[in-house]
Amino acid sequence: MSNHSREAYVPRGSPKGSFDLKPLPQAHAPLACINPSDAMPFDNSILTISHRKNLNTTKAIIVGGGIAGLSLALMMELAGIEYEILERYTGDEPDVGSGLVLGPPVLRLLEQMGMGLLEEVEKVSKASSGLTVYDPEGRRLGRFEGVEKERYGYHYLIMPRPAFHKILLDRVPKANIRFGKQVIETLQNPNGVSCKCSDGSTYYGDIIVGADGAQSLTRERMFKQLSDQGKLPEADADPSVYEHVCISGVSDELDKNAYPAIVDETAEFQVIFNKKAFHSFWYMPIPGNRIAWSFYGVLPTPKQRPRTVLPTSASFPPIKAPLPPSRTSSSHSTVTLGSKIYDDWLGGSSDAEEHLQGVKEAICPAGPGSVGDFLKHTPKERVTHIDMGERLYKTWHHGRIVLIGDACHQHLLVGAQAAIQCMLDGVCLVNLLYDMEHNSPNEISKVFKKYQAKRSGIARSSIEETAALDKVFHGQGLVVGMKRKFLFNNTFTFSMANDAFNNNRPQLSFLPFVEDRATSKAYRQKVSSKLARNQNQNQY
Repeated sequence: MSNHSREAYVPRGSPKGSFDLKPLPQAHAPLACINPSDAMPFDNSILTISHRKNLNTTKAIIVGGGIAGLSLALMMELAGIEYEILERYTGDEPDVGSGLVLGPPVLRLLEQMGMGLLEEVEKVSKASSGLTVYDPEGRRLGRFEGVEKERYGYHYLIMPRPAFHKILLDRVPKANIRFGKQVIETLQNPNGVSCKCSDGSTYYGDIIVGADGAQSLTRERMFKQLSDQGKLPEADADPSVYEHVCISGVSDELDKNAYPAIVDETAEFQVIFNKKAFHSFWYMPIPGNRIAWSFYGVLPTPKQRPRTVLPTSASFPPIKAPLPPSRTSSSHSTVTLGSKIYDDWLGGSSDAEEHLQGVKEAICPAGPGSVGDFLKHTPKERVTHIDMGERLYKTWHHGRIVLIGDACHQHLLVGAQAAIQCMLDGVCLVNLLYDMEHNSPNEISKVFKKYQAKRSGIARSSIEETAALDKVFHGQGLVVGMKRKFLFNNTFTFSMANDAFNNNRPQLSFLPFVEDRATSKAYRQKVSSKLARNQNQNQY
């Protein structure tokens, strides 16, 4: 297929001109758009998409090139599903972000996917040995024991977020990703979808996957259509509330004599907890003699972000300058209000300085001096600042549009769940798409419903567990205080093992399964129904 975005898309193995094309009525074209009254009908080229049975001709337009979008793309590559990624950043932005934790639920998947993914991740990672909690005076409050590799088959690995993003990006074929593409309009009709970008280009496919993060414009446009039709659930119409703040960064290379923990083969999380201020400061040694760190706190006054006011496409000038930095995560996306662009990540912001004042005098458990002394080793341009909330949306899909990752479920970063859960979304969605017999609107709708049914309960449990961890470190009240006192009592050691969570280690159902080497066995999984029909296989 040609890389030209406007050229007619013809399924593999189907000669051009082999379909009886009939133009759609004007009323059928703008089923999902920013402003239906302003929408233009599709080019007739979109009508060349085939819905013939037993021929997988699905093409996905993935909006967002963060961890969610890139990992989904690589899974689709293995499944033989056509895709194109539209990423708003240009590739010239600085690498920002802090540490990232990946555990057994996705490491088994990376091993199965091959491409050297697991090996490269291990090279840029350190295995977590546990978590130790200190007070601001440097006194040890308690410790959570790490998880032995034998229990789930893999260590929990700590790495710089930009390093993992680069590993994924390097494996996506360059012809399948478009940079500097701010999607400003999404359309769908019974025959397909289109995404129009601020530079005037348009891309066509069968489905749109919104992997554009917590401030997803794909979600907002989908919700706008449902709201206009009176079909948007009341809970999804409510504005988002941000009650927490996270400020993070990665230090320059440190002196191993001053910070001896950086040369250890494993990485111990070190947390400074301040019950009076209800914030915490986390250190994570990573390869390269560096330390990734994060400050988490409760905002004194929760911030409420109203529903996004979506402009017409005329409000967007073509992109000429580099966009704000966002490449490290699909979870932190641009919010477009009116004709202005705002970004969650604000390098070296004055707000970040204000929040960090509360911890600068605390004793640094990773090395000499105070937290303030340690922070001097991180350039301000590599400091990121984000207001956070947690939310599970009721609506994950509509027609040919579906959401993954933070676009449909948002976690507090303190639980280190966002990257894991977005990849689990991806493997579930790709397995269902692979087994789809044909790409009619009805079949696509069934797949999206199954996807949400399979993933929403797990996402809810993950959000609840993350919220419980957040309360331990940042909650207020007598009950929370008693629980915290019990957990932090240094006469106890608590394990970080969680069978209910870690035994959910799904794989791509159409590839050979990786042997389960763990003592705590993964949940059983069926092979692809398509393979089962062809090979008369039953169950792994």
